[in-house]
Amino acid sequence: MPHNQLNEALFSEFVPVSNQAWNEQLKADLKTDQPEAKLNWKTQEGLVLKAIYRADDLDQLQYLESMPGQFPFLRGNKVHNHWQINRIIETAEPSKANEMALRAIQRGAQSVEFNCSQVKKFNELETLLHGIDLEQVSVRFDKPMSYKIILVHLIKYVEEKGFDKSKISGSFNWDAMAYRLISGKYYQTLDDNIDELKGLLEQVDLHFSNFKVLTINAQHFHNGGATTLQELAFTLSAAVEYVQRLLQKGFSLPNLLPRMMFRMAIGPAYFVEIAKFRAFRFLWAQVVSSYNAELKAQSKACIFALNGLYNKTIYDPYVNMLRTTTETMSATIGGVDILSNLAFDAPYKFENEFSSRIAQNQQILIKEEAHFDKVVDPAAGSYYIENITDSYIQHAWNSFVELEEAGGFAKAMESDFIKNELAKSAQSKQFEAATRRTNILGTNQFSNQNEFMLPEIEKPAKSPAPGVHLHRLSEGYEQLRLETEVFSQKHGSAPKVLMLSFGSLSMRKARAAFISNFFACAGYTIFEMEDCSSPEIGMKQALEMKAQIVVLCSADEEYLAFAQQMAEFKKLLPGSLLMIAGNPAENIDELKSLGVDDFIHLKTNVLESLKALNKKLLS
Repeated sequence: MPHNQLNEALFSEFVPVSNQAWNEQLKADLKTDQPEAKLNWKTQEGLVLKAIYRADDLDQLQYLESMPGQFPFLRGNKVHNHWQINRIIETAEPSKANEMALRAIQRGAQSVEFNCSQVKKFNELETLLHGIDLEQVSVRFDKPMSYKIILVHLIKYVEEKGFDKSKISGSFNWDAMAYRLISGKYYQTLDDNIDELKGLLEQVDLHFSNFKVLTINAQHFHNGGATTLQELAFTLSAAVEYVQRLLQKGFSLPNLLPRMMFRMAIGPAYFVEIAKFRAFRFLWAQVVSSYNAELKAQSKACIFALNGLYNKTIYDPYVNMLRTTTETMSATIGGVDILSNLAFDAPYKFENEFSSRIAQNQQILIKEEAHFDKVVDPAAGSYYIENITDSYIQHAWNSFVELEEAGGFAKAMESDFIKNELAKSAQSKQFEAATRRTNILGTNQFSNQNEFMLPEIEKPAKSPAPGVHLHRLSEGYEQLRLETEVFSQKHGSAPKVLMLSFGSLSMRKARAAFISNFFACAGYTIFEMEDCSSPEIGMKQALEMKAQIVVLCSADEEYLAFAQQMAEFKKLLPGSLLMIAGNPAENIDELKSLGVDDFIHLKTNVLESLKALNKKLLS
């Protein structure tokens, strides 16, 4: 039986359900005339995503019939879903970096990226590349003193070793505007940098047909706190800035396009990230075709994806493995071309064999065991993902056009527009994390108060750069924990919190759990008296353990009577703080008059409150 007839036979038993019927059922189930108000959610940039999408939500989408490997490449640049497993080697010393690269290749890496800050002479590059089959493994170069010198050495090395130049692939991470974005200055001037880029492109054209020269470092937007919409729009605008300036210098677009690569971060929003990569390929194809419609075949956006640092943490670092695993999945489903996984301990440790191997093995597992490379664009036809993709396409294009009409990326960057927009977005994200509207598992939710990371930290703290501030969302909480650890080392114990739970069983348990979670974010030592039968018993326990903070945990209506009997507490234990779990609005003033210092509840800014407590208790 033909496939379409089989489908008809299978579904003929099911009566079609109209949108109206769905909506009526939702209204009944949710007991509201506006179910979308409860179910729909907004992204940070304000895009509304529905909770339920149906087949007719695809009716307005124009690209659904496109195929993988065909313009506009939303469904991928290839007719397969193979991607290169890349290993970024941080070590700059050539012989050590070479050893690490050879081990990575032996274990499945198909591409390696080197830190070339110590490669100046030919023999140093020779050491770096020794034993690597350049016809089989892509090589990428980052952080050299001069890309021109690296290129000269690379050409000589390839010729001396007899490699077929047409089979050499790899890239330079050349991006002068990214350097300006972070450092606040160019290497020289932007015009001088473009001249340098043009020279590199011309030399590479003479020798290597499969080598990328210009890399758009979009991961900086992500790690600076960008929204997904900003990532897309700013990346497009930066690429167009380079295209425009090179065209003005007489370099041809057909020669430039194969030399470009987009280095993009993978964020934590699983479905949004899938949509982001799909949308970006579509958008870049639209940009190229607007220059020259005959270049459709060359409008493929080569995407090098790597895990963003923004959501990674120092505390409970093994959660980073879970984060990078789901990010790897979303990137590969999104059809990226090259992928490099971040080691789970990268936020605080230097490169090491254990975590680097795990990071690489995550990709191997997803490719070789989970077979993510066997299906091209598995998200195709998904009502949800297709609509998210389309939403980002439309809104990112509008933002990109606005940026271009205002003068383009370089002007926006030099006027600090880009920096300020990223700062606004980052501030919004930081507020969400500070108030725990955004959960950071193991950091601002379900922290392990007995975890001590201070001895594990190898990387020194970085001073903020003059340009865009690259940071991680968890840094504020981590600073609290590290301050507490230093205090504990000096005094033998972290600040002690005693929870006095009494009254209503359900309320005291819920509020005790909430308070324990709250103070664990700062690494305080937490005790609970689960059924405190009287204030006197509670005060006795607080005095015995010399608690710096005592928190009453019960129902709102039970606090006043209990607190009235604890009026002597603060006299007996000077400097201690008395707090209440909840927000008993009717009795707040009276409770304050009895010596209650603060009220901890869902609307409390956790980070700011704990900062104030650290300042008071640890000084």
